[in-house]
Amino acid sequence: MAIVNRLQKVVLTILLLLNGVVLFAGSAVAQNTQKDIDRAFDQATQMHQAGDLEGAIRGYTSILEKYPDRIDVRSNLGAAYSGLGRYEEAIEQYKRALAVDSRNDTIRFNLSLAYYKAAWFSEASVELTRFLAANPKSPQSLNATVILADCQVRIGDYKKVIELLSPIADAEASLSISGVVNPRRHAARYTISAS
Repeated sequence: MAIVNRLQKVVLTILLLLNGVVLFAGSAVAQNTQKDIDRAFDQATQMHQAGDLEGAIRGYTSILEKYPDRIDVRSNLGAAYSGLGRYEEAIEQYKRALAVDSRNDTIRFNLSLAYYKAAWFSEASVELTRFLAANPKSPQSLNATVILADCQVRIGDYKKVIELLSPIADAEASLSISGVVNPRRHAARYTISAS
C-alpha cells in the first residue's frame, strides 16, 4: 500500500510539474504572438506612412484575420483605403471599428470624412453632427463645422449653413467667413481668413 501511495504522489507531482510547464509555455507563446502582432502592425504602419498603401492594406488585413477586434488596425486600414480613394471600403472599416468602440471620436471623424469624400453628404452630416456634439472643444471642431456646412449646402439646407457658420464668425471677431453658394449645383466655396 505504501508503494501505491508513493507512486500516486510521484505521478501527482509529475502531473503538476507538467501542468506548470504547459501553462508557462502557453504564456510564452502568447507573449511571442503579441510581439509578432505588434511587429506586424508596426511594419504595416511604416508602409502606410511611406506611401505603400497596398502593402499596408495587406499587413492590416493579415492582422485582422486573427484579431478582428483590433480597432487601431481596423482604423488604419480604413485610412489606407481612403488614401487610395476606396471610400466604400474605408467606410466599412470605420463602421466595424465603431461597432467595437462607439465612443471613439477620432474614428467617427474619419468615418465622416470618408462619407464626405464619397459624396454621401447626408451620412457625413449625421456623423459630423455626432462628432461635434461629443467634442465641442475639439481642435477638429472648426474643420468639422465647415465640412458639415458644406454638406448642408450640397443637401440644399442653406438655412442650416448660416446657423453653422454664423457663430464661428461671431465668436471670432478676427475671422471673416465669406462664401459663394450656387443652389443649382449644390456647391459652395468658403473662405475663412483672419481679418
